[in-house]
Amino acid sequence: MSIPRRRIPTPAALTIGLALGWFLAGHRPPVARAVGGDRFGDYSLTTGPIQVQYNERTKTQGSQEAIYYLDWSGGRLVAMVPVQRQSTGGSQMIDSFIERDLAADFKLDVERGPNPHFLMTPGSLGAYGDGCAPLFVFETTTKKVGVYKLQIQQIGLKSSSKLDLLEMKTYAALPALPEAAR
Repeated sequence: MSIPRRRIPTPAALTIGLALGWFLAGHRPPVARAVGGDRFGDYSLTTGPIQVQYNERTKTQGSQEAIYYLDWSGGRLVAMVPVQRQSTGGSQMIDSFIERDLAADFKLDVERGPNPHFLMTPGSLGAYGDGCAPLFVFETTTKKVGVYKLQIQQIGLKSSSKLDLLEMKTYAALPALPEAAR
């Protein structure tokens, strides 16, 4: 004995499928974005793009990242640009390190003055940045902020990098909030 089954008419199944697909496509979960950053004691680490590159083989653009390492107590900023190179000995990712003396940039006396306390974050200039994110370094005892830019210079088959201080400004303490805003 066979039991007859009711089938959903094809136009109704198509309509339900389209509506369900439209609903699910419009309600995607937020995209997770990883921002490189870490802190341990007097050290912190962050990443930021330094240039946009075009890959002729894949016909896509991608940003090249730099890794920044900040040593608060030593007053040093170290940067490097990882680039994958293949050789007979295997692959190589780390080429060279670039260093800035933050004590000199911020005019700090690390031996006799107060202990410096630095904070850093890469910024975004949007379409005006050509893929570069300047690195903002704040020093809380002097109330200064320095803006740095890491640049890669191609010289023949070799490349070298330099970490330039673009600007140094003093920021004032934030004014107290009015009573009504508290």
